[in-house]
Amino acid sequence: MDADVEEAALEQVAALLQRPDQLEKLPELKKRADRKKLAVEAMLRTGVQGQLEGIRTAIAHLQTASEDVTAISQGVADIRERLKPFPQLKEKLRELRDANARHGQYAAAMENLKHIFNLQATLQEIRDALDDDKSGGNLLLAHKHIMDLERARDELLAEVHKMNETNTEKEQNLLVNFFKGVDVVVAELSKNMWFILGRTLEMVKGNEQGGGPQQVVTCLRIVEREERIDNFYMDARSKNSSAFVPPGRPRNWKEKALRSLEKTVVNRVDGNQLEDRSLNKAWLARYLEVCRNVIMDDLQSAKVAIPCFPPDWQIYDRYVNMYHSAVCRKLREVASDRLEKSELVQLMSWIKFYASEDMLGHPKLKINAQAILQDSPVLTRSTLNSLCDQFVEMSREDLKLWLKNTVSHETLDWNKNVRPSEDNHGYFYTDLPNTVFGMLKDTVTLAKEVSVEVIPSIINLTIQEFHELAGKYRDAFTAYKTDYFAERGRFQEFTSNIIAVANNLHTCIESTEKYKQQIRLSMEGEQNSATSMPTPLSAGRRTAVSQQQLIENMDALNLKWSNAASVAINYLREEVIMDIAPSLAELFSKKWLIGSAAPETICMTISDYYHDHKHLRPVTRSALLMDLQFRIVSEYLKAIETKRLTFTSYEERATAGKQMKSDVARLDHLYAEFASSDDMADQLPLLTSIISAAGEVISLKDKSLLSLEATSFARKFPNCPAELLAAIFATRDDVGRSDARSLADEVLQHVQFHPKDQIFDQLFALRQQESSEWLPSIGMANVFKSDFISRLKRDN
Repeated sequence: MDADVEEAALEQVAALLQRPDQLEKLPELKKRADRKKLAVEAMLRTGVQGQLEGIRTAIAHLQTASEDVTAISQGVADIRERLKPFPQLKEKLRELRDANARHGQYAAAMENLKHIFNLQATLQEIRDALDDDKSGGNLLLAHKHIMDLERARDELLAEVHKMNETNTEKEQNLLVNFFKGVDVVVAELSKNMWFILGRTLEMVKGNEQGGGPQQVVTCLRIVEREERIDNFYMDARSKNSSAFVPPGRPRNWKEKALRSLEKTVVNRVDGNQLEDRSLNKAWLARYLEVCRNVIMDDLQSAKVAIPCFPPDWQIYDRYVNMYHSAVCRKLREVASDRLEKSELVQLMSWIKFYASEDMLGHPKLKINAQAILQDSPVLTRSTLNSLCDQFVEMSREDLKLWLKNTVSHETLDWNKNVRPSEDNHGYFYTDLPNTVFGMLKDTVTLAKEVSVEVIPSIINLTIQEFHELAGKYRDAFTAYKTDYFAERGRFQEFTSNIIAVANNLHTCIESTEKYKQQIRLSMEGEQNSATSMPTPLSAGRRTAVSQQQLIENMDALNLKWSNAASVAINYLREEVIMDIAPSLAELFSKKWLIGSAAPETICMTISDYYHDHKHLRPVTRSALLMDLQFRIVSEYLKAIETKRLTFTSYEERATAGKQMKSDVARLDHLYAEFASSDDMADQLPLLTSIISAAGEVISLKDKSLLSLEATSFARKFPNCPAELLAAIFATRDDVGRSDARSLADEVLQHVQFHPKDQIFDQLFALRQQESSEWLPSIGMANVFKSDFISRLKRDN
């Protein structure tokens, strides 16, 4: 160790004296080292001295503790010596202790001798007081006598309870049997009290004879006394399990009093149902209205009764909860039965009304109705969902029946040959659209009474039923059309009835579109409100149809209406075509070439039918006129393509071209007259230009210019089929079939990228169909629907 110390010291000195100039500081370094050494030695001396002082103090404490232990041991031994005579002393004092116990029993008996000897008289006084309870004081007097008798009995029983002898049970039974009359009057008193408390609200209002609120206060004072006595004995028993408790305690009269109030409330709610469905169809509405009046009246009386009850009873809140629980139990019982639709609506509407400001939420009542319903709803979520599902199914069945009857009524009206009604614009109509959409409005109004959550489902099922209605309506007027064409003289008003059908379907499309716009606006409103103020979803909310799905279903319904409307228009067209069919067969024929009245007959027939067709709404009328135009123009094209007429000279071609232009002018003039009607907002597109253009090609004299004329025709109608164009060329006497086809292919090749008119695509597609094949396609229905919607938006 010395070597290590010496080595460490050398290293430290070497570190301090590394440069020659540091030798000058050697004396200073020595002084610093001496001072540090002295400081360390002083610290060591102080530490050692402190340890020695602590050891001296500990030794002194040990010596003192030893002396104290010796003194305590001596004192305990002296105490034990002095306690040795005490067991013998206990035996010597036994007789004194027994005498003291007997003295206590005698003293209790002497003190209660008056009650014991006068027991029967006191019981009779109690009965008299109970029989004459017109004033509140008699109940208190009866209770005072009862308390005196019970005190006497309980003191005697307590003294017997203190005895440890084996025959105490016999003595207790003897005392209980002696005072058994007390239990009888106690039962009578409680019966009177529950009777009075059960009529608390009537007494507060002053509708009962007697003491009124004073009797209620008297009963409550007695209940409070009994509660204090119960608490006294229960506290004693909680501290000592062997403590004496009188027989019949605790009486729990506060609990029984509240139970009596609750029983009265239940009777007030249940007892108002005086009839059922067999006696009165409106039994539920009458019962709920009586319940509303009773509950409002009783709760207002309960506020008046607050001062009569102790504050800790919180009687008003208890009354509110009692009535709410009774209403919940009764309405759940009603909801569990099979309800009719009107009863279900009445029930759900009353439940919504239950928390409104006209009932529980009334400002005078000062009840937090929403908090109560949140903690304890009138009906559970599963019950509400079940009732909503029942309402939806009942609505479905009602709609099926109503819609079936509506179509049947419409069919009967057709067979009566009665002209339909006209609106302010002269358009034929029947009550079907108003009836149908009135059903939707009424059903949605009922759904609002039931629950806002059920409205989308109601609208969706109504749309589904309207889908079926559109099909049944179409089948009905199709059967009507079949009967008409089988015997046209039997149905004089066929045309006007089908016009009314088409107008009805147009109205249905319009009404459906309005409902769809309302749903779309509600969607935008909900999105905006959700963006500006997000709200949490209701827990357990009933799953409903999405609004987007409703819009899609309404689009599908509008397509169904449109298809049916197209069919109705087709039947009107068929009627006209049936009359002009012979004239159509003469178009572009030898008879037509030499001079035929067929074009004029066609125009006159269409004009004559227009006297009925003008009662169509503009959109459907335009569709019918366009349909007829399609049919007439396609008849020309069909005649050309089937080579109904071939020419052998230029003169014949010139005559044909002139006749075609004349026919076009007559048709254009006729359609111009139709379009000039006040309610026709747009001009009808004319298809006759293709007839005059074909006449130009056919009547061209110089064959060298045919290619130029053909190119001009192809530019006007770039979507013209090559077969049709070749047939137009082939009608000329100077063009062969192969040349016509080559020329047609050549000119159409040049214009294949020119813009094409969609309406001529429809014309060319229908040119080869027979009259019986002219049924509305999905494409035509969509064109009709889009045209209607565009007009509707423009008008709005």
